[in-house]
Amino acid sequence: MALARSLFAPLLVGLLGFLAPAAAVPDQAAPEDPAVITTDAGAVRGVVTDGGRAFLGVPFAAPPVGERRWRAPQPVAAWSGVRDAGHFAGACAQPARPVLGNAEITNEDCLYLNVFTPPGGGAGKPVLVWFHGGSFVSGTGAHYDASRLARTGDLVVITANYRLGAFGFLAHPGLTAEAPDTGSGDYGLMDQQAVLRWTRANAAAFGGDPSNVTAAGQSSGGLSVCGHLAAPGSRGLFARAVIQSAPCGVASRPAAEAVATGRSFAAGAGCLGSASSIVTCLRNKSAAALLKVPTSGAAPWWPVSGTPVLPVPPAQAIAAGEYAKVPTLIGNGLDEGTIGALIVESGGVRLNAVTYPLVLSTVFKADGPKVAARYPASRYGNDHRLAFAAAFGDYLVACPTREAARRLATATPGRVFAYEFADRSAPMLYNLHPDFPMGAYHGAELPYLFGYLPAGDVKLNPGQTRLSQTMATLWSRFAADGAPDPAVWPSTAPDPYRPLSLAPDAITPRTDFDAAHQCAFWATLPPPTSQGPV
Repeated sequence: MALARSLFAPLLVGLLGFLAPAAAVPDQAAPEDPAVITTDAGAVRGVVTDGGRAFLGVPFAAPPVGERRWRAPQPVAAWSGVRDAGHFAGACAQPARPVLGNAEITNEDCLYLNVFTPPGGGAGKPVLVWFHGGSFVSGTGAHYDASRLARTGDLVVITANYRLGAFGFLAHPGLTAEAPDTGSGDYGLMDQQAVLRWTRANAAAFGGDPSNVTAAGQSSGGLSVCGHLAAPGSRGLFARAVIQSAPCGVASRPAAEAVATGRSFAAGAGCLGSASSIVTCLRNKSAAALLKVPTSGAAPWWPVSGTPVLPVPPAQAIAAGEYAKVPTLIGNGLDEGTIGALIVESGGVRLNAVTYPLVLSTVFKADGPKVAARYPASRYGNDHRLAFAAAFGDYLVACPTREAARRLATATPGRVFAYEFADRSAPMLYNLHPDFPMGAYHGAELPYLFGYLPAGDVKLNPGQTRLSQTMATLWSRFAADGAPDPAVWPSTAPDPYRPLSLAPDAITPRTDFDAAHQCAFWATLPPPTSQGPV
């Protein structure tokens, strides 16, 4: 078990890391200065261009510092005058992740969001709230320039920060005792709920419809959306959901596991004694010191189920039909597992004829030989890296996404739209230089919807540009009325499962998804969880 988790941990985290009613603000009547908007906490001045408006670094909650560290987000203090909203705010504290080109960040004053609107003003536009990925330990809403999506789809797009790592997901008995109504370990998820409440209160001021909000995200941002489908406190805050490359089955970790991790983390930080004294000690530690505390496990910082915020795991809630039954757009990349193969090799293990079966047995234990027989290297040009990538991607993302989509489609017929991003020549976004093809890797679809700022000026060829325009239109139409385009993208039925394959000049339902990803085989093995293979 320990060996399996030691390998599964960086694979899971690496793959998924790439990557109270409130008073509504009344519609504003044709302000003289379109760059100034009044929110429920004060006025902000954004940036206006021919391509639309952007309001950056708008606070949605009080800074979670000092005694507010590891507490539910608190209301932002109102301000007088006009606040500058022309620049992104700092990201939340996070460790360096060289593979993503991210440096260490120790900033905790980070609960800010960004609003992008199309040009021309207007009111009643659909709103899409985007939660970034990053394994719940890295990333920021500032990585995403949503101006093109807002302009193409004539919608308001909001990107937001939320607390990460131990700052967002530390569970400990001392923290639970302080706040039994929320428990501990779901601060990042509560931040996202605060974003959704802010959106309901302020969307109209930016030309949006507060009753027509889509909660969307990719990777751990998509896992967050899985959580919001199940979280009681998220009910009524959004009308639609978008889940990209995020298997809901690994969207949370059980409370007992999270508390064990929290106790170990506290001890590693040098905080001992009673529960309350441990909390005091942890709050007195600097962010830089906490980022250096060692952690272990497949998902040490993940939303916690078995709490008042998230009573049951999202996949369990979906299976039981006890979730927010909203229209859902859900899908995966064709080659999700190539990042996993790269992570194995970056750890010093070259995947070859000798190591391939050993790695499979480490990850899948007694089922390793079965997986090796199903995914022989000979089927992948004798490249063991591609064989492992296919197996790992099918196991962790493709088939679990299919299972979630089928369950959702069973509960809400005609309201689920599944896709598979299939552009195997997509530009590389990350600080990676593999010597094998990454294909339609985890996160490859992002620049087709957003300007992904960490990657610089991403160039799409003409076919990719057409695909980008189509995807932006489909996502926007879904956000508007819950149906992308019946002529292009019919709703997904539980059986046969035919997601829309998205490739340049080749957009069509895929009829061989189950066979290509060997989902019948994976159904005979234990499913993935946030703790690794069972």
